[in-house]
Amino acid sequence: MSLSNLFTLPFDVQWRKALVSLPRAVPDVALRFTSPEGPQPFVINLPSRGSYSIPVYVFIPIQIDQVKARNIPVIIDFHGGGFVLGSCLEQAPFCAKLARDLDAVVLTVDYRMGPANRHPAALHDAEDVVDAVLKPDAKGYKELRKAVANRVCQNKQHRSKPEVDLDKTRVAISGFSSGGNIALNLALSISPPQEDKEWPSRIPQDFPRRLPLLLFYPSLDCRQLPSERTRPPKLPVSKGLWAQTSDRLMPTYLPRDQSHQHRASPGLADVRNGLHPQAKMLLVLPELDSLAEQSEVWVKKVIAEGRGDDLVVENFENMKHGWTQMPPSWLSAEEKKTRLEAFEKAVAFTSSAWNG
Repeated sequence: MSLSNLFTLPFDVQWRKALVSLPRAVPDVALRFTSPEGPQPFVINLPSRGSYSIPVYVFIPIQIDQVKARNIPVIIDFHGGGFVLGSCLEQAPFCAKLARDLDAVVLTVDYRMGPANRHPAALHDAEDVVDAVLKPDAKGYKELRKAVANRVCQNKQHRSKPEVDLDKTRVAISGFSSGGNIALNLALSISPPQEDKEWPSRIPQDFPRRLPLLLFYPSLDCRQLPSERTRPPKLPVSKGLWAQTSDRLMPTYLPRDQSHQHRASPGLADVRNGLHPQAKMLLVLPELDSLAEQSEVWVKKVIAEGRGDDLVVENFENMKHGWTQMPPSWLSAEEKKTRLEAFEKAVAFTSSAWNG
């Protein structure tokens, strides 16, 4: 479905989508206040498998020496929002920290969402960005490297123009909520009868290093609408406009009759045979989250199917879904503290996986 067709949908879908899209109107310059430490991103439009260009926010370390510039590791990140809202701007504090602490290029992807688009549009965009990182013959491979090189060379610390390239052996994937759905999907190969045809991971099976997956409160089982999920005892029931809006909008991206498919609900997929052999997963779980139950089910599945040693679970008591991506002014002192702790764990986990 194209953007123009959005206006052919029922009016209650149109106005709800307009309402939840208001945060996307915030200008990029706001990042200088929400993520003052930097680095500040620039945006590149990468070509896709079709005519659509994929906006990608690119974070590059402020200080990077000429030796490191030759092999810069890459982290590919995906925001949350139930495939109908959210934006790359909310990812800035996390992405900037990873760029600073890991001397990495961090790409956060502005993937297509509903109701203007339908599943698997977001996953296709994600795969195309992975291809641009890993495959020399892919659309966007040269464009991405040229853009990164140009930005690195603008740094006045370099007396001469450095050689710049991305390290295709040090790659990590992160995702928050629905973005976690995408992140896990990228490390899965799906075969019939789970899907109609073979759908392999874009990450080569002979990938030479561990592949860190940073999964923050991921949406792993989309068969239930938000109002149908089991809520933890201390989580108040969501009522009113937001609950109705979530239930109404999410099926515009993922129709209910497709939600059982394993690309739609990657928590249902075969772990033993389908999960990438180099995948190593960090799962960040806040206590006050209606997605917690499906994550707990998935953890048991991962262990039962022989990949428990590749999974680290970090639980955060009294934290709510999405707390890590909320503006600092919305957070209590304890929430700010645990947000930083969660980000530090992601940095340490990624560094250990790459260097272990």
